[in-house]
Amino acid sequence: MGHILKKSRGKINEIIYNNTAYYNGKYRYYPTITGLKSILDEIIGSSSTTEYIRITPFYINELLDRQIEFEEYMFFIECRDWFDEKIQEMHILECLDPIDTPRALSDLRLGAILYPLCQKNDVDYFKNALQKYKDTLNELLLKMMDIAKLEMNLKEGHLPFGYFCFEIHSG
Repeated sequence: MGHILKKSRGKINEIIYNNTAYYNGKYRYYPTITGLKSILDEIIGSSSTTEYIRITPFYINELLDRQIEFEEYMFFIECRDWFDEKIQEMHILECLDPIDTPRALSDLRLGAILYPLCQKNDVDYFKNALQKYKDTLNELLLKMMDIAKLEMNLKEGHLPFGYFCFEIHSG
């Protein structure tokens, strides 16, 4: 955060840049859930793939002046030249048990949605993986809200001042 955002080649990188950078890449914009869903729709509609997309959710509470990053709910799709089911399985398990994160996700079903591998140029699989993630976002927000309430000790009076936003990277 804080370095100039370079505009990368490719339809998807352009969509992400156009929706998250301003002042020629000097500043980055972190979309809310509404913005994220429309960016995902735009990417799905582009009918293309890219090397990777990483989406990291945050919860920010302005009143408490605090934020939580949800690394365990990060979405990371990666396109590779080749992989098989075993590699995909290992990839998901590695992503479910990251080093140096305060919380880990132990849900294989969600892991398969959050950390998909994709064959390079397999547009249909890529689109389906993004759609699956988009369809799961509401469920994820509820889980993250429970964590935020607990870790930030949120009270009823704090809730109007909080919101989720997403950091999006691609290559």
